[in-house]
Amino acid sequence: MPRPRKHRRIGQRPRYGTFGPEGHPDVENVILQLEEMESLRLMDLEHLDQQACAERMGISRTTFQRIYKMARQKVAESIIEGKRLLIEEECSCPQCQGNKKARL
Repeated sequence: MPRPRKHRRIGQRPRYGTFGPEGHPDVENVILQLEEMESLRLMDLEHLDQQACAERMGISRTTFQRIYKMARQKVAESIIEGKRLLIEEECSCPQCQGNKKARL
């Protein structure tokens, strides 16, 4: 049986949930999880080290490193290959009745 997933703390929600080429409705999407967006914010905008970022998010440093690496890969794919970047999150609030995905 796998370990239960730890709740990740998110310090700031994004203002926008979609980024990408304008006027091209048929481009592919790249999905960026909210926790991946938060890892980019902490490392690249707040200039914290990985340990401080992990502590802020309430996860281990190695878990943070994995999330951050995936986030950078997705952003690079979006920019280099001209794909639309969508920010999503897993919502576990009572109103969503469990782990239902909600697009921002």
